[in-house]
Amino acid sequence: MVSRNRLFYVVVCAVSGLVLAWVPSFFHGPIHQKFDLFYLNGAVMVWGWYLARMLIGLWVGITASPPQWYLRGPLCGLLTMVPLGIVSLGIPGCGWP
Repeated sequence: MVSRNRLFYVVVCAVSGLVLAWVPSFFHGPIHQKFDLFYLNGAVMVWGWYLARMLIGLWVGITASPPQWYLRGPLCGLLTMVPLGIVSLGIPGCGWP
């Protein structure tokens, strides 16, 4: 049985992840136009980044190790965003010059 406090913690983490995931989109990409240049559906492709950002809060909430949330957050963020970072490196015009 899951304790009430634990369930509340998971919900708070998931909701804050959903809300805070939109903050980077106001300052930087990914923008769909860079995918449209290569005949990819950019409006759909950028959702991979948005969904990954939204899931970080959920991963922090449902993960138990390490027990400190301030260590778990960067670890979950890294594991969630690295695959999309590798995809970005494969797209011409993204990554290192």
